[in-house]
Amino acid sequence: MNHKNRVLAFLSLFFFCSLKVFSQEGLYYFQPAKTWELGGRVGFTTSIINSKGEPDLERGVKLGLTGGVFARYQWAEQWALHTDLGYSIRGNKSESGNFENGYIDFAVTPVRNVKYKMFGNEMTFDFFLGPGISFLTSAVDKDNLAIDMQQLLPSTELNIVIGGGLPLGPILLTATSRVGMTNLFRKVVNDSPWFSFSTEWTAAYRFR
Repeated sequence: MNHKNRVLAFLSLFFFCSLKVFSQEGLYYFQPAKTWELGGRVGFTTSIINSKGEPDLERGVKLGLTGGVFARYQWAEQWALHTDLGYSIRGNKSESGNFENGYIDFAVTPVRNVKYKMFGNEMTFDFFLGPGISFLTSAVDKDNLAIDMQQLLPSTELNIVIGGGLPLGPILLTATSRVGMTNLFRKVVNDSPWFSFSTEWTAAYRFR
């Protein structure tokens, strides 16, 4: 069983256990103010590398894996601060290159909890927006291994992190977009800046 298959098997087990938690504790969940929570998350990424200077170049979606840990401080009834440290695989997959890049990601995002009703229970939905930084750990063009991609890319990438989360019991389902603010190929291309865009789809478990 390869690495991706092991992760997918783990995700399946994770969701199965989550359903058991739901049946035992119900869907309602709300973190009290002035409290901390820790947790871990796993999921997958979809990403592209885009350049406005070359509109005819093909963009292709790269599928990767992601996972990490986080800490969350609920400083008021409907406001929280979420810090996240994780690892993700991002890149671009097209005829121009099958880039697969590994990053250690860090982000600090203020969270706004929006209350609503679902299944007769009071629930919350999270919106968050904040800065992030990514550290390059590996990079390869899988269609051309002779290219030293890690030497071409910057070692750090600044990004804007935006997304939403749905708490279901202690499980937190999130969709998080990272908008790259760093020109990825500035070492070799001066007239056409290249920026990354990715979305992470994760399931997290929050320890109370």
